[in-house]
Amino acid sequence: MPRMTDTRLIKSSVNPSETNIQDFVVAHVKGRPLVVCATHVHEVWTWDMASDEWVERPLADFDNGAYGIPVYPDFLHVAVAVVDGRVLFAAGGARQGPGLWDLMSGDLLNAPPEFRTWVHGGLAMFQDGQRTVLVAGGSGPAVWVWDPSDDEVEPWGPSDDEYAEEQEPRELPGHGDDVRGLAVGLLRGRPVVVSSSDNILLSDLESGELLHEWSADGLVHAVALSEIGGRPVVLAVMESDETAGEIRVWDAVDGDLIEDFSTGHTDRVSAVDVAVIGDRTLAVTGSDDGTVRVFDLSDGQQIGAPLAHEGEVWTVAVTPLEGRQVVLTAGRGGAVRVWDPLP
Repeated sequence: MPRMTDTRLIKSSVNPSETNIQDFVVAHVKGRPLVVCATHVHEVWTWDMASDEWVERPLADFDNGAYGIPVYPDFLHVAVAVVDGRVLFAAGGARQGPGLWDLMSGDLLNAPPEFRTWVHGGLAMFQDGQRTVLVAGGSGPAVWVWDPSDDEVEPWGPSDDEYAEEQEPRELPGHGDDVRGLAVGLLRGRPVVVSSSDNILLSDLESGELLHEWSADGLVHAVALSEIGGRPVVLAVMESDETAGEIRVWDAVDGDLIEDFSTGHTDRVSAVDVAVIGDRTLAVTGSDDGTVRVFDLSDGQQIGAPLAHEGEVWTVAVTPLEGRQVVLTAGRGGAVRVWDPLP
């Protein structure tokens, strides 16, 4: 554990295998935040922040190449949904399409599709009644549905049922290249998807309607959906010839540009999360320069000094812990660090 020289560092813990954490997501199980981590060697660990307990979560293997097209485990991106106390875990990467497991039992609920073998731009899940809706970013945002109560819904991967056909994903329109950032949220009560390829797009998830499209003017690594003073906004972090990390914020309803500022990072910014804390909307960025920065989106000003994670930061999140909001960071070295977002 590093020396706690930064007064905003609350706690730090390294996964027992000491392997790099490619992605994590926070699941709230029985009122306790559980950090679900995927490592670069395709291990899945959970970390209970309150007890500092790490548990490895072995997952059932999937049929690798039943149709002659090999599928390899690759947990570059992860997502979770908690349904009636059951933790559903989705994962995919550059060599594997999205698969779905029961995290605690390790049971495979839906195998990765064999004919769409990669997830490059992230994963997101949400609940729609009895259905679990999974959005994966590859050559475009693809939408799958998992509904164990509906016999008419076929699996989206190889099945034990020899007569089952793989579920065809629904593709959201507008993309001309690989998706490099993906987020799902609600806009005036309707689920929407923010995604990026050549440009940044906001789509209605149910109808597939393209609501807005904004010019990227650079390589976009991360996107988010939030609000500022009750005003819905879309945020993108992009890289250009002039800056390693620039944040742009648009009004999600009328499409107007609200804010545009540099993060000050000196290397690629690969992660962002946004949260409303009190009357402020904060954006948290993680970079390959080994730092994490917190910004007030109302004016684009950085809050306090950069947080030194000590190694490339590949994933960040803002989550409740013991009655307050905290920032989580992870990446190279296998450590998850917990920070106070405010000085």
